[in-house]
Amino acid sequence: MNSKNKNTFQNGYSELYDLIYEKKDYKEECERLKKFFIHNKKIKNILDLGCGTCNHSIIISKWGYDILAIDQSSQMLEIAKEKLKKNKITNIKLLNKNIEKLELKNVSYDVVLLLFNVAGYLNNFSNFLINIKRFMRKGALLIFDFWHDSAVQFKGPSNSIKSFYKDGLKFNKFSNGKVDYKNNTIKIEIITNKEKNGSVISKSKESHLLKYYNLNSLSNLMKLQGFEDIIFEDFNKEGQKPSNKNWNVYCVSKFRG
Repeated sequence: MNSKNKNTFQNGYSELYDLIYEKKDYKEECERLKKFFIHNKKIKNILDLGCGTCNHSIIISKWGYDILAIDQSSQMLEIAKEKLKKNKITNIKLLNKNIEKLELKNVSYDVVLLLFNVAGYLNNFSNFLINIKRFMRKGALLIFDFWHDSAVQFKGPSNSIKSFYKDGLKFNKFSNGKVDYKNNTIKIEIITNKEKNGSVISKSKESHLLKYYNLNSLSNLMKLQGFEDIIFEDFNKEGQKPSNKNWNVYCVSKFRG
């Protein structure tokens, strides 16, 4: 991961993560992934990179695949560990590692996932591909979502304030983003706090530096590293091409080996 993101998803933010995204439709997203999986008829195992608290992997694990879920945030993995234990899931293994410096022994995967814009946190996408393809079988799928430049340039980030309630406590998340058009990055400042009876009892602040990508440049880069494009489509609208109305794009590619 980008060194500027090494202190992201720590205690304050990770504690609120599942609460903040409790309305995110992980089930629907995983059903979309299942449709992508038809491009590889021999899927047995999956590598989930930047797995967070394993919301996607937990759903996918019920389809019978063995999953290695990796994240550099030990706090997020602690939450994931408790969820796996609670749901008695045994076919997901957790690993606390930087996914750009990954070393795995004597193992290859049929699918590699980078979900929820993990690609934006990568320091160097080309170097990531060089490394990760060492752990992919011929014909393996690389599936990820990312932000694309035409949409970011059409409508930049906006400030947001969101509040959540649980166990008699109020949790607040404040975020704002600033675009660096020269370097194709967005710096997002995230402040979270916890209130009890109207008083703030804890507070945390994180800075996330995320990249966004040009579709053609990304496609050419992947081809140079031995990946064949299968799908570039809008994240929210299945079967539709990316547009400047939505930052998020799905990419499905196949490793030619």
